[in-house]
Order: sequence, then structure tokens, then C-alpha cells
Amino acid sequence: MSSHSDADSHAPRRRRRRLVVGGLLLVLVVLGLLAIPLLSVPQDARAARTDLMAAVDELRTGDVASARTSVARARRHVDAASDGTQGVGGDIWSRIPFLGTPVADARHLVQALDDATAVAEIGVELYPSVAGERVTLFRRQQIDRKTLDEVIAGADEARGHLASAEESLADVKATTPIVGDTIAAQRDAATARVTPAADTLTDLQPMLDELPAVLGFEGRRSYLIALLNPAELRYSGGAALSFAPMSWDQGAVVLGESQTPSATPGLQGQHSWRRITGNNFHRPDTSVANSTFAPSWSVSGEELLRAWRAALGKKHDGVLAVDVVALAQLLGATGSVTTPDYGKLTEGNLAETLVGSYDDYYPDAETQDAANAAVLPAFQERLFEGGQFLAKGRALGEAAAGRHFATYFRDEALQQGFATLGLDGDLAMPTGDYLAVATQNTNGSKADYWQRRDVSLDVSLSENGSAQNRLDVVVDNDSPPYEFPVPDPRTGYFTRWAGMALAVFLPEGVAVADASLGDTPFGPKVGNYYDHDFVTHPLLLEPSSQGRLQMDYTVPAAAEVGESGDLTYRLALDPQGTVIPASTAVTVHLPDGYRVLSPPEGWTARRATLRYRTDAQEVSEEWAIEIEASN
Repeated sequence: MSSHSDADSHAPRRRRRRLVVGGLLLVLVVLGLLAIPLLSVPQDARAARTDLMAAVDELRTGDVASARTSVARARRHVDAASDGTQGVGGDIWSRIPFLGTPVADARHLVQALDDATAVAEIGVELYPSVAGERVTLFRRQQIDRKTLDEVIAGADEARGHLASAEESLADVKATTPIVGDTIAAQRDAATARVTPAADTLTDLQPMLDELPAVLGFEGRRSYLIALLNPAELRYSGGAALSFAPMSWDQGAVVLGESQTPSATPGLQGQHSWRRITGNNFHRPDTSVANSTFAPSWSVSGEELLRAWRAALGKKHDGVLAVDVVALAQLLGATGSVTTPDYGKLTEGNLAETLVGSYDDYYPDAETQDAANAAVLPAFQERLFEGGQFLAKGRALGEAAAGRHFATYFRDEALQQGFATLGLDGDLAMPTGDYLAVATQNTNGSKADYWQRRDVSLDVSLSENGSAQNRLDVVVDNDSPPYEFPVPDPRTGYFTRWAGMALAVFLPEGVAVADASLGDTPFGPKVGNYYDHDFVTHPLLLEPSSQGRLQMDYTVPAAAEVGESGDLTYRLALDPQGTVIPASTAVTVHLPDGYRVLSPPEGWTARRATLRYRTDAQEVSEEWAIEIEASN
């Protein structure tokens, strides 16, 4: 009797259990059905990424039709992936604790991919107008305002999509076990592509905003193009020995005739003009060619414009400074040019032909000036005609990074817009440790074409953030022997002797302990140039000889000290626009008990020592190195 009663009492519980189990099975079945669209998301996302990468490669080769097809294919895959994550199933799965996290992450990843695809769609739409064979942005010496506005608006829209993509990627948690690492890898890979693109467009926007004014749509603007000769150096780069005026009015450009010192009487004499306050490199009663001694083009550019007005009575709104290395890089993007004096000029032979072959081409400076006068029109034609503006922009951007190209505008808004892109040719602002080595020609020679330079900086950091620095600079005059029948005069046009003022630019507030040139100590006089200290010393090198400057100094705030005692060592290096880039080595010794967990790219860390070396410092570099106090 009792057993029967027990059985009856367990029956409702069994039924409830079956109902619960059945309900759970039903929920799982429903969730499984809802998850079906999610299963195809990874495949669609991979396909979209593949199509977008293909589109980039196709645009680089100018195959716009194929790029459009690839982007359209990517859009279909992204839409399919988006449908898979954004439907009812995705909504429900994303709200389930633990299981919903990877679904939510997938949503964010797909949204970032959607924004990236939108940027690609803008790119393939605008590309033909700025880089195709039938470019509409600039034709027949005239900028098309409608196309310009479309480009500016497209860049702004793309910037918005990239900002949205960054936000979506930042929301990816990647915390789910097993799949979390895979999701994190996808997020990090996407971020590595999106963030630089977003930063580039953010940097580009101020310049784009001011571009209509640059091109004369808000009133006529005139500029001076200065062709720089790195065979005769100034601290700012090559000496400015050839010039050409250029004006813009409502998008129409007028390119003036080239002017050189030998052919333009006003450029031959000595002139005086009001110096820029704080420019210790200003020289009164000097030539226009000596106006660009200051290492920053925001200063040298203004000095050049003032000198130009003093010499010729003409006023310009800005300067475009370009040397022969930059011209060569431009020819690499556009193809060769042919001039009457030099024949075919290519990326490979331009620098040597123009500034490294004086014995072969130029019996005197006047002949060189006349020959170079024909080069500027060829540069102007290559710069403004024939489309390929994206390739030209990249080439000039790379040249600017190596201080071979710079822009200066008297309009502060214009100057700031171009400075944001690193086109201002100024020294980096030191926020910790800093170094730039430069020479300035003092004997009128062209021997700087063969100059080789080896720079070594040894840094010993202290726990308080200060640094004891040892600088070692070796300058080689690798010029060939003097071949004329009379003795080398050691000065002037054909001499192989290299006369120079060797300068090192440092952070403001350094304390120099001692310095020597070769085996001879000297008491350095530390000058100040705005936010930099500097030391200079004269040097005269015969052919196939070298000079060596060594200096010990203290940088009081080379590193920031955190609350926990950790250090952030900041270092910026600026090159000079030489034909042969300098080799540079940096060694950083850490305080006892400190270590670097992740050295920057290009650096190596071993125990308590960091090292960086490049055989050719071709661009400005900046690092912020996190140093952990491990004790």
C-alpha cells in the first residue's frame, strides 16, 4: 500500500522533470535554429576582408574596374555577415550570459568591417578623379572646384566611418574561454589597419579644410618654389640656388620662369631684411642663398621670403622647398623626364646628374644655374599634370619625412594644416631626449654631395628621469681627388675640401660637461634656438678624411617618472636632408632593477640595455619607451 502511494507521489515530480527537460530541449532547439545564421558569419567576414585587400592591390595598379568589383563583392559578404549577427537570433544569443559574449564581439567586428567597406566604397568612387588616367581634379592648369569639394567631403565621410570602426573594435571584449584568443587576434589585426588609416585622415583633415584657400579660391595666392642643392648644405637642407614663382587664382595656376643668382642681378648682391625674433642663424648683409641657415622651414621659409622681397621687391604668400632627392622620388612615382641639358632624368640618375657631376657638366656656376633652370619647369609639369596625385602625394610625404621637401605658408591656419601632416620641415619638439646633427657649408664647395655621417648616442638613464649622454659624431669627406692641373684652392666651386659648421641640436636645458674635436678638447658655447639647445664647431676636411666630435652632456628630463617609479623614456631623432643618409646608433642603459617588456619596433632589449641602429636614417623618428621598475 505504502509503495503504491510513494509511486503516486513521485509521478508529478517525474512529469515536471520531463516538462523541464522538454522545455530545455525546446529552448536549445530554438536557440540552435536562431544560431544558424551566425554559422556563416566567419566565412562571410573572411571573404569580405579578402575582397577588400584585393581592392587595395588593384587600386595600386590602377585597375579601378576590378577594384570596384572587389568592393561590391565585399559589400555583399559584409551585408550577409551583418544579417547573421543583427537578426533576432543574434539579439537573443548576445543576451545570454557567457555564451552571448562572442556573439556580441562578432557584431562589433562585423560593424567595423562594414565601416571599412564603406571607406573602400568612397575610395573607389573618388579614385578616378584624383589618380586615374582621366583625372578630373586638375586639368589644363585648372583645379575643378566640384571635384575638389567631392574629395574633401569624401575624406570627411571616410574619417567618420573609421572613427566608428575604432569604437566598434574597442567594444570587443574577447574574454570568452577557448574562442577569446581568436577573437582578440581578429580585433587586434583589424585595429592595426584601422587606426593608422584613421590617424592619417585625422591628420589630413586640417590641410584639406584649408586647401581651397591654398589654391586661390578665397583670393589669389602666390608662392615661391625653391630648388635645394644638398651638395652645398644649410642646416635647413640644401642651399636654395634656383627659384620659380607660382600663383593660384580660383584654382588656376600660373607657373613663372625660373630664376637663378647668375641670371637674376638682384639675387647676386648683399641684402638686409628684418630678422625673425629668436632666429640666431640670421645674417645681415648677405645673399638670398644664405637666408635659409635656420634648421626649421617655418623660420627659414619666412627669412627667404623677406630676403626675396629685399632683393627683388616681390612678395609671396609661402614657400615650397624641394631638393633633388625629393625630385628623384617624385620621378619614381611619375616616370622620367627629358631636358635639353641633361637628357633623360630618372629616379636613379637625377641626384648624381644634377649635383654630383660638376666635372662632367659644369665648367662654372653660371652653366649649372642655366641647366638647373630647365629642371624646375619639368618638376612643375610632373607635379601638376598627368594625374597620379595619390602617388605624387605619397612620394612628397616620404620626401618630407626625410627633410627633402617642406612647405611654409604665412597664413597661420594654412601652415598649421600642413604642419599636422609633417610637411612643415621643422625640427621635432623635444618632450624628452632629442638629437639632430647637421652641417652648414662654409667654403662654397659642393663636397657635401659625398658627405657620410655616423652618429652614435649612448644614454645612461637614472631613476629620477635624467640621462647622462655621450655623443659621438664622425663626418667623412668621401669626395674624389681634385683633378684639375692647379692645386686645390680649398674653397669655391670645384674644391674637394669640405668646409662646414658642424652642429648638434639637443633638448633645451642640457648641461654640457665636455667636448672635443678629434683629440682637441674645446669649451662648447651652448646656444638656444627656440625649444632647442645647440652646439656648433667649425670643421675643414680634405678629401678622404674625417672629423670626429665627441660630447658629454646631461638631459635633466629625458624620461617621465610615474607614481610607481616606472619610466617613460622619450627620444626624437631628426635627419638632415643629405644625399647619403646618416647611419645612427642609440644605446640606452637602464637603471638597476629596471626592464623593458616590449621594446619598440627596430629596437632590441637584452638585460638592462636597449639598442637601436639604422644604416640610413631617412626619416624623423619618435619613440616613447615604457620602462618598468621590477624591484
